[in-house]
Amino acid sequence: MKIAKYSTYTVPDFLDDDDFVRFVINPSENDINFWRSVTAMYPAQQEAIDEASKIIRAYRQQDVFTNEGSQQKIWGNIEASLQLQRAPKQKVFRLNTFMRIAAMVLLVSSVAITIWVLNHNTTTVIATAFGEVRTITLPDNSIVILNGNSKLSYVNNWNKKAREVWISGEGFFNVRHINKNPAHIKATERFIVHCNDINIEVLGTSFNVRTRHNKTNVGLISGKIRLEYLDKVSSSNQLLVMKKGDYVEYAQKHVVEQKKLAVPEKLTEWTSHQLLFNNATLAQISEVMTDDYGYHIEIQNPKLGDLKIEGEISVSNVDELLETIATTLSVKITHTDKNITITEN
Repeated sequence: MKIAKYSTYTVPDFLDDDDFVRFVINPSENDINFWRSVTAMYPAQQEAIDEASKIIRAYRQQDVFTNEGSQQKIWGNIEASLQLQRAPKQKVFRLNTFMRIAAMVLLVSSVAITIWVLNHNTTTVIATAFGEVRTITLPDNSIVILNGNSKLSYVNNWNKKAREVWISGEGFFNVRHINKNPAHIKATERFIVHCNDINIEVLGTSFNVRTRHNKTNVGLISGKIRLEYLDKVSSSNQLLVMKKGDYVEYAQKHVVEQKKLAVPEKLTEWTSHQLLFNNATLAQISEVMTDDYGYHIEIQNPKLGDLKIEGEISVSNVDELLETIATTLSVKITHTDKNITITEN
């Protein structure tokens, strides 16, 4: 995608752009980084981007209507408004008083419908920068802590639906328990976290989820959660109940690893800006630094990536981590800004 073409885009242009629509509805990590670059280069376009995003989320994913007639009417209003914005200027004709009043009534009605839909179905999207850790309070007072280069989104109106959020990257969830009868769970009492390839359902609990590179890791700190995922062997959805300390890695449509953690709380040390690794290879450490902190790491000899630091590393900043790697693995590290080169000693 070329950034320059978006410098003069209007709202209708963004709505007609397939790349932009995909970014709003189901963004990849590359999409997030690209559109950050667009807004950084053309800050004046932020308003048009925000407006187009609201329209796409409110209408293209709209699934709550009193009846089909209402749905068609709203879609008709959208299409008509877009056609008016695209159409070339025509000659001006003066309307008589009756026609002006009728047009005003129609405009007010359309605006009222639009405001109602936006207020009830808008989506809040929160994205963190590289190295940023942010705490978010959800509408039900549940807490989410987002790691760097991560994104969380949710529909604002939870009054008549399950509490649902979508995440890419890494987040720690402390979910508020609102269910009083476990045998009869109401729709609005369910809390569901959607990842790229797995759904996590909870009532009230705390857990850590990391979803990157088509791989999802879930670690349960307290309570109980249920995973729903597609298994490639059976070609059907599978359910897995997790208890405190359980850790699951899911990738390529099957559970790659399932184990019990002695101290599951260590999964959340990143929320205090700690860098924690346990029996990690140099390649695994480099991946985290790239994903969460935005470093470009070049390992000149691929075999170095397989080197493993036995035991646990827990440091408070990147400089300490690099010093630990250089000392433990006997490698040479060159560090300039966000660029790191690792070579043999």
